[in-house]
Amino acid sequence: MPRSDDDARPDPDELLRLTKADSSGRGRLKVYLGMAAGVGKTVRMLDDAHTMRRAGIDVIVGFVETHGRAETAARITDLELVPRRRVSYRDVIIEEMDTEAILKRRPDVVVVDELPHSNAPGSKNEKRWQDVEEILAAGISVMTAINVQHLEGVQDIVRSATGIDIRERVPDRIVRDADSAVLVDLPVAELQERLREGKIYPPEQAARALENFFRTELLGRLRELALLQTATFSGRTIGELRLAVAVPFEPEIARPLVLRASRLAGRMNTRWYAVYVRRRRAHPENISAEQHRKLSENVQLAISLGATVVTRESEDVAGALLDFVKSEGITILVVGRPTRSGFVSRIVPSTVHRLLELGRGFDIVIVDV
Repeated sequence: MPRSDDDARPDPDELLRLTKADSSGRGRLKVYLGMAAGVGKTVRMLDDAHTMRRAGIDVIVGFVETHGRAETAARITDLELVPRRRVSYRDVIIEEMDTEAILKRRPDVVVVDELPHSNAPGSKNEKRWQDVEEILAAGISVMTAINVQHLEGVQDIVRSATGIDIRERVPDRIVRDADSAVLVDLPVAELQERLREGKIYPPEQAARALENFFRTELLGRLRELALLQTATFSGRTIGELRLAVAVPFEPEIARPLVLRASRLAGRMNTRWYAVYVRRRRAHPENISAEQHRKLSENVQLAISLGATVVTRESEDVAGALLDFVKSEGITILVVGRPTRSGFVSRIVPSTVHRLLELGRGFDIVIVDV
């Protein structure tokens, strides 16, 4: 299930499954997929590695590139690192992952970053994803990360949207056959702010990126593409997807949320629901005529866009949403970004925080509206 980095709760059963080879003796593959650099794929992957280590699982780092990011570097220091293989090419020393050393070490799980990477000339395998296949074939499980634009199957879409021909690519089958695919998501505005703050690229490079690959409309498209790919690669076909949007009482949040859910459902060609959980304080007799009018307008908007509108009565909004998701077989739930933050959110968790904590078996898409 896609979750924000701060609220991610690794599933202990899933982590344990990752340590066990499948029936053929092949290791298991877990892929962390994102829309672009800087969303936190490597950080999330290393956090899961630490969770595994605390649980007694033999997990090591095969290759991680920090790109000078302090939050990434801080998560590597107390994990076992496999020394890199040094390759001399045209009087330049290139450091690569030492696949042979990993095979000899035989851990339960190895962390391998930057799956699309091309190895130095003369290496046994041309691509890092081929190294990963070799490791998996030896019965060692792998956690790895990739941005959606590097998948072979989306190149036409990426090229038409960006005008860029992506050189480093990974065959779709590598991720499609993964045992687990996790969407590491971040609102577009938050990712762009991280870029401006120098947390992704140096200032000069960041300025160019904001004008090119990190444009708002392009990131939005890549974000939705990453969602679709994650849902498909997690063992579902597009025809099996069922989407619902949790419609909040606040009209300034509800309208853009409904519009976004409609676009997602359209791209997936799937039936979708708009679910409104009404508390007692939001009953018609307890709200103003203006509030009631705006709420009705959002309901009519959802209907006009093809949603099946469902209303539930409950003081436990998260619980009612989870009941609906389970009863209707919803695979994707669209929600608005939590308005509470910091200390307040820890004392009084928002509906979204509770969904992230309690939800299992479906994807949560948090939309920044």
